[in-house]
Amino acid sequence: MPKASGRGNAFQEAGHVWLSGVKDALMLHQCIYFLARSETIRFRTLQCFVLNGVIFLGSILLFNFAVEPALNVLKRLVQEEEAWATDFIATSFSVLYKVFWIYPIYCISFVLNTVMYQEIADSALGFLQRAPVKSTPHLERLIQETWRVLVNLVYLLEMYLLSYIPVIGPFLYFVHSCWMASIYCFEYGWVHQRWSANARVDYFERHWLYFSGFGFPVSFVSYFCPRFIDAGVFALFFPLFVLTATRAEPKALQECPKQLQRLPLFFIVQGVSCFLVRLFEGRSRGAKVK
Repeated sequence: MPKASGRGNAFQEAGHVWLSGVKDALMLHQCIYFLARSETIRFRTLQCFVLNGVIFLGSILLFNFAVEPALNVLKRLVQEEEAWATDFIATSFSVLYKVFWIYPIYCISFVLNTVMYQEIADSALGFLQRAPVKSTPHLERLIQETWRVLVNLVYLLEMYLLSYIPVIGPFLYFVHSCWMASIYCFEYGWVHQRWSANARVDYFERHWLYFSGFGFPVSFVSYFCPRFIDAGVFALFFPLFVLTATRAEPKALQECPKQLQRLPLFFIVQGVSCFLVRLFEGRSRGAKVK
């Protein structure tokens, strides 16, 4: 009976921690506090809405629901012997539209969003009087940020590879996308507070279940959207979750077995990243010797 009771408490705690993450993510009414008091947050949030909602998503929806149906109508109107010409025009227009409009907007919005999200997080943390700690040297910070980008890229690669595993692949992909969303939401605050890359990883792995819950809402919304639309939806709502992350209080597992209190999510990612760094260093030294 004591063992059963202990397991019951552990399951109850796990459910509570996960739901706490979901609840903290959905405390969207707290965004009103920041939007009402900060002109920077209002302006940057509006810019995110225009860039991601109006320009990026609007361009995709315009093509899907206006341009493409018009091209299909044109195909039906022409004679059969001229159908190849309309097919060629439709295919060429679709490719050119994506190459010269959708893809550039996607890349530009990715860079601009990163800057705007950081300003939103910095302003929100400033209102909460969470001043950054002593500034780290520029070279050290550059190394830390380069390592962070490399780890995130390897994590994304791992996430997409997991999706190809039969049966459980989609589930693993979705769970990892929840963690990825939480990393993005909280990372701006960690950068503001000058946390090292290792400190961020350690903190995340000790609160892994909470972060899977926090990233669940935005991942759930974007998961069922088509390609590119999912990125636009994610970016559209993301500023609000950045704001809720500044007020969140992550909870760790206390009563579960010690093996589950810290989950080494980045063990493989860090190993692969270290291998890539060593490989790059080896090639650089070899080039210098030559």
